[in-house]
Amino acid sequence: MIELEHRPEAVPDVETPGEAPVRVCVIDLGTNSFHAEIVDARANGTFEVLDKIKEMVQLGEQGLARHRLAEDAMDRGVEALRRIRILAEGWGAEDYLAFATSAVREAVNGGDFIERIREELGLRVRPISGQKEAELIYEGVRRAVEMPDPTLLVDIGGGSTEFIVATSEEAFFATSLKLGAARMTEQFVSTDPVEKAEFKALRAYYRKVLRPILAVAREYGVREIVGSSGTMENIAQVFVNREGDPRRTIYQHVFDGQEVRRITKSLMRSTRAEREAMPGLDEKRVGQVVAGAILVDVLLKDLAVERLRVSPYALREGMAVHFIEQNYRRLEQVAPYADVRRRSVYELGYRCQWEEQHARHVTDLALRLFDACAPLHGLAAAERELLEYAGLLHDIGYHISRRNHHKHALYLIKNADLRGFQPEEIDVMAHVARYHRGGLPKDKHLEFQALSKATRQTVLKLAAFLRLAEGLDRSHFQNVQHLAVDLGKKVLTLRIETASDPQLDLWGARHHADLFEHVYGLVVRVEAVG
Repeated sequence: MIELEHRPEAVPDVETPGEAPVRVCVIDLGTNSFHAEIVDARANGTFEVLDKIKEMVQLGEQGLARHRLAEDAMDRGVEALRRIRILAEGWGAEDYLAFATSAVREAVNGGDFIERIREELGLRVRPISGQKEAELIYEGVRRAVEMPDPTLLVDIGGGSTEFIVATSEEAFFATSLKLGAARMTEQFVSTDPVEKAEFKALRAYYRKVLRPILAVAREYGVREIVGSSGTMENIAQVFVNREGDPRRTIYQHVFDGQEVRRITKSLMRSTRAEREAMPGLDEKRVGQVVAGAILVDVLLKDLAVERLRVSPYALREGMAVHFIEQNYRRLEQVAPYADVRRRSVYELGYRCQWEEQHARHVTDLALRLFDACAPLHGLAAAERELLEYAGLLHDIGYHISRRNHHKHALYLIKNADLRGFQPEEIDVMAHVARYHRGGLPKDKHLEFQALSKATRQTVLKLAAFLRLAEGLDRSHFQNVQHLAVDLGKKVLTLRIETASDPQLDLWGARHHADLFEHVYGLVVRVEAVG
């Protein structure tokens, strides 16, 4: 169970005269399907959806239990993203926001898939935690559905299902559980139609896992469910085709909760052939919709739900809201910083449309490593300050291009007219940011070789910490909550506690330990605890 933190009020839907929107392609890499939307985002908090595309990739097919993405599934994913990229370029998209959910964040080779996408398509994909997914779904749904009374939002995906108890004004409770339709089918369903024993086992499992959600829903007096995404949309469409008003879309219907159970029960008892013949049911969901229908049926029955509605908005629209929030009024945010050096650094970050939360988190991790390894590096507070500023600015190269952004960061820092710094200090910050990723320093790196020997040594010592810290936030969503550092004679051991699955953080740290091991001669080990 996860409680959502208090969020500021939404920006009023009033357009500023002459304001030019930013065209963004938001991409949801789901366990079953990849969805993308071309969105015009405005600083006043509004957005307009211009186009959509859906690709049924089935990324998690036969891989959820093994926590490993199959090669053919990754091939399908890359090709789907290639088509999405073509659509976005046709619309003139200026920016991309791509989030991966359950299948990628749990897979031991999820990091390899993300790297392949970056190398082949130049797209930066970020896996998000279940908590973040629930928050974004809520932000999307409340933009499309009026919820004056406490309502249960249910978004059934392939790998996970998100549950949020909320009104239009406030989310009281949110959680993400591994109850996706594909996962539950893989785990519980092997017969067609589903035999009684399997049916009872899955229903009992749902009731056991759902106990906390049902308790919260009853506490808030929930009498309505708002569903979103494919499984809910399919169930609603089957209902409309059978007994609804064909003049209304599924998003315009208010369904009687107990009447919907006729459809869920029909799906639960059906054979695959019968489901394939059902109008409104996506052919690629016929194999897993039974598990989803059982989940919906349990919720409808156990909560005695009176009404069910379907939201046209969900995760993608929440991502558009997230993009606006992350890029809103950057200049006002530097006002609290009176120190000329720190203010200058923050101004550059906001000017380059940085990811402040990621930059701060990586910087904090880098400084923790610096402090713990004081006996190794022998550096002082002055160098620590330069590491901090390099950490804050390490990703600003994305402002120029996704490819080689570490090299662009070097250029931007050196040419940004940072106030209060000596040229030698700027050189250190720029090169530390440059080597947070990519190849290690070489003879052909002329700018690095032009530094004095002492400066080169300082850069290497500091960049080793920043590079390792960057790996610990590979998702850019601050999954590492606690870091313990054990400095031994031959081994540096990092023990991390995470908010969600740690696989990507472990992968990232191990792949970013090369410079530290080169500079300090220690082996880096990374372990997940808790």
